[in-house]
Amino acid sequence: MMHHIHLSDVQQSAVEMLEKTRVTRVYTAGERLFAQDDMPDGMYCLQSGHVLLWHSDTFGYKTSFKMAGPGELVGYRSLLGDDNHSATAETLTACHACFFPKKELEQFIYSNPTVTRQFFRILARDRGPPDALLLRGQHLSIRIRLIYLLLIMKARHGQYEDDGTLVYNLPLSRTNIASLIGSRPETVTRTIKELKRDGVVFFENRRVIVPDPKRLFKEACIDSVPTGDA
Repeated sequence: MMHHIHLSDVQQSAVEMLEKTRVTRVYTAGERLFAQDDMPDGMYCLQSGHVLLWHSDTFGYKTSFKMAGPGELVGYRSLLGDDNHSATAETLTACHACFFPKKELEQFIYSNPTVTRQFFRILARDRGPPDALLLRGQHLSIRIRLIYLLLIMKARHGQYEDDGTLVYNLPLSRTNIASLIGSRPETVTRTIKELKRDGVVFFENRRVIVPDPKRLFKEACIDSVPTGDA
């Protein structure tokens, strides 16, 4: 069902009933799962691909704050809060997503205390808003914000090679990155060139290479890596 939810203690009949309501949907890049201010009609679990979550203010300014990937849930905060979506979910790549209708999903969650507790844990661990504030902190340089973005995304999108090199395969354009860290695409491009010049990070299209991760952590002035993801 969902990678975040463990169903070993839930009656199999209840799980089977929920699974019968599941609908698998296929999206191309640039499509929306839902739009800001829509009322949630269910929840999504990504099977493949990546989705960008962004918010538009009253002046039409678009702010991205999270990228969701395979195994992650999308749209659950508004669903559980019984409120309109506070953001738009837009696909960055082609995606397969499981959709669970609101009525059946709510009945399943609230009739199974084990599942309810697990959803509370997911909400408690969701660092989306705090990470968004960190990434757009005006007291931080664009260079540091970009490094923080890589560190935040390390848990889900970074992989270590045998020689210790940290490698990311990110479906993010320079525009996406700029939106996440509160900058402009041209500034991001200039910062990427500076990081490459200094041998800290190398960007090859959507592939990111960090030869010495310890140097990246040191430049960010932290002793450990953030465990959330953008």
